Amino acid sequence: MIIYLDQNKWIELARIVNGLETSPAALTLLDEIEAAVSCDYIFPLSAVHIMEFSRIKDPERRGRLGKVMWKYSEGVTLTSAREVVSCEIEKALSQHFTSIKVRELQIIGKGTENAFGEIMPNRYPEAVEMEIFRMMLTGDSTLGLEPIQFSSNRSRISFFNHLESLQETKKQLPKSKWDDWLYAICTMDITEPLKEVLEQQQIARSEIEALFIAEARWLVDAMPSRKLDLHLHKQVLKNSQYKPKKSDLEDWAGLGLAVCYCDVVVCEKHFANMLTRDGFSTHARVITDLYELFQL
Repeated sequence: MIIYLDQNKWIELARIVNGLETSPAALTLLDEIEAAVSCDYIFPLSAVHIMEFSRIKDPERRGRLGKVMWKYSEGVTLTSAREVVSCEIEKALSQHFTSIKVRELQIIGKGTENAFGEIMPNRYPEAVEMEIFRMMLTGDSTLGLEPIQFSSNRSRISFFNHLESLQETKKQLPKSKWDDWLYAICTMDITEPLKEVLEQQQIARSEIEALFIAEARWLVDAMPSRKLDLHLHKQVLKNSQYKPKKSDLEDWAGLGLAVCYCDVVVCEKHFANMLTRDGFSTHARVITDLYELFQL
């Protein structure tokens, strides 16, 4: 059982662990989570978690939260979005090209390399890499190390601007063209991994172009992560009062991947509502109350 907690839910759990929430229900929940971990339930972290965590300014607060994240995740991480997309592309292409070699997607692994999809040229033994990961989250007072901090907002602002521009762009297009436009957005987002897969699988550009001419939407429809991205874009377009937030990137990138491949996702109400509108079905059971985690 893979259970993905939104960053706010990790913070909520940390409040219980650190004695800031001591209600009987909270203490029962903590016992249940610890029992679940001992029974091999998995509470993975993701690249998004690490980025959100690293923006916390107070090092003591980062350290307290990081110890909780490390304890219950046990260093397990969701595989990077790029790796997931590449595997989805291979599977989609295999429906049209029998020569495609489809790798089995391993949705979980360990450490930051798995989370970010970046393999370092000079690798350490796994035990050393995991200790480095632990110190990134918890710091190490004996070595004078604080938990990792990184505060760049460039990607968040870029995505915020993208969402903000959707309402203006839709006014310039007839409604009959909206779906084509959104499919184009979702396809353009995966241009680089698509090129890489085509090169690796030795598929000529002319062959893939012929498929797109015949049916432009087939690739997005065959990829769970892209279908979800398309659904979320549609929800933004339908709501003329939608106000983007700087945190939308983390929701779309982190939670969006998790609901496609995890068993349970615990997130905030606004995102849960977006996920379930128009009868959209997710692989994960999506709940908004951490205390409901073990009720079903």
